[in-house]
Amino acid sequence: MIVIKKSNHKELKEAIDNKLSQFNREKCQWLRNNSSIDQKEYEENEHNFFVYVNDKLVGGAIGYIKYNWYFLDLLYIDDEYRGQDIGTELINRIEKLARKEKLVGIRMETWDFQARGFYEKNGYIVYAEIKDCPPGTIDYFLKKEI
Repeated sequence: MIVIKKSNHKELKEAIDNKLSQFNREKCQWLRNNSSIDQKEYEENEHNFFVYVNDKLVGGAIGYIKYNWYFLDLLYIDDEYRGQDIGTELINRIEKLARKEKLVGIRMETWDFQARGFYEKNGYIVYAEIKDCPPGTIDYFLKKEI
C-alpha cells in the first residue's frame, strides 16, 4: 500500500535530498567528481555582497556557487540609490568572483516589472521565460557566460 503524507519535517526533506543527490552523482560524472554527499554545500558556497551608505544597508546581492555557476538569488538597491551604478558595481563584483573561480557563468531570474533591462544592458541574455508565474507576470531566466 502506498501512503503519501504532507510534512515539513526537516529530516525527511534531508533524506530525500540525500537520495536524489546520490542518484545524481551516480548518473553525472561532473557531480561525481565535484560534489560531496554533505548537503551543506549551499551554505559553504554563499557569496554575498552588501552595500552600505554611512553605515546604512541600502542594497546587496545574494547568491551562491553550485555546478560551477554563480546563482544570483537576490539583487536589490533602495530606490533613492538607484541610477548611481551601484547595481552595476555589484554585478561587476560578481563577475570578478566568477572569473576568479573559473565559473561557467552567472544565472538569475527576474520578473517583468523588475530589472530585465538592467541585466541585458550588462550583457545578460534571456534563455527562458514563464508566463503567469505569478499570474499576470512573466518570469525571465537570464545568464551570462564568463
